[in-house]
Amino acid sequence: MTYRVKVNPKMIKWARLDAGYSFEDLPQTLKNAPKWESGDLLPSWNDLRNLADKYKRPPVFYLMDDPPEDDGLDIIEFRSDERIENFSPELRLEIRKAKYRRNILINLSSEISKDIPDFSKNITNENNPDKLARKVRKFLDISLKTQQKWLFNSKDEKKYDHSIFLYEWKELLADLGILIFETEKVEEKEMSGLCLYYDKYPIIILNGKNKQNRRIFTIMHELTHLFGGKSAICDVDEYNKKEAFCNKVAARILVPQNTLNEENIYYKNGKVNYSGLSHLYGVSQQVIVYRLSDLNIISKNEKISKINDIKANNNRKKQKELERAKKTQWGSLGHVSKKKKYDGEFYSRFILNAYENNIISSSKLMRYLDFPIEKIEILHEELFG
Repeated sequence: MTYRVKVNPKMIKWARLDAGYSFEDLPQTLKNAPKWESGDLLPSWNDLRNLADKYKRPPVFYLMDDPPEDDGLDIIEFRSDERIENFSPELRLEIRKAKYRRNILINLSSEISKDIPDFSKNITNENNPDKLARKVRKFLDISLKTQQKWLFNSKDEKKYDHSIFLYEWKELLADLGILIFETEKVEEKEMSGLCLYYDKYPIIILNGKNKQNRRIFTIMHELTHLFGGKSAICDVDEYNKKEAFCNKVAARILVPQNTLNEENIYYKNGKVNYSGLSHLYGVSQQVIVYRLSDLNIISKNEKISKINDIKANNNRKKQKELERAKKTQWGSLGHVSKKKKYDGEFYSRFILNAYENNIISSSKLMRYLDFPIEKIEILHEELFG
């Protein structure tokens, strides 16, 4: 005899809609979802476990009287018309996880009396991209000399993929009270990044499938939105006026105007060394082209020609990567590496510190990090070693 559980039908419906699924999207194991939602049939515990697996809500969630309150964030969309109209289940889950991590940090910070920077003092209505970029650069308080050192690893070897730049920017923003997470399964066509504005611990979410340079640029793009006090989801669309403005600011943050002029531009055989400048600032060659064009250092024709060359080269590289990915498991990450990339090292270190200082239990550690307790030493070594 199958034991049926007296659940709240509206909780099952709410969980499905919140996760972004229609009945047609559900697997065969949830074929009775319409009946569960209408109250015509009670689910079994096994059914609830299947619901939990699909909607990412624990079985006991469906016994609650009311759904959790919405935080009321209005996420402004800056995505081109051909983008996915509604948030995918994958993106909805990433937003929920980011908010969940933030709430944990807020609560733990309060418990240990840790001061959290108030970002609201940075809000501005500045509409001049040069002035706003200088304001953001002052907030970041990082010298160009330090930024340029990020091309080298601890062995003084050059890392041309700019992964160190990405790591350092993320660490710097974490120190300033901005949380940065990355998505794992959200498609690149859905979004490049998004930001969720809060006075304390605002959030930036990057598309983890994007290349390092794209993610670096997206960080500064989303930071520009945060300086306007807005939550936004973007594809860094150059044809949208607001997005074009944020793009200009992001480029100026990464490549400050007072450092880029005729006297210190790298030349090679009488031509601009776009690659050299790219590695000097830790940005894509495309950003360098736009900055040189903005300053009238290169002509409009050279800008168009170079951008077309870059796009063609990027397409060739992407095709080769796709072919390589089909043949191998290239690009796959281990469990520890996933924690560092998707959850963010700041969050992971914070939770691990709380556990090691007996502020949270082992059960909370596993729940907050979704990480097995027997592998904690490996994670500690990766984060603090």
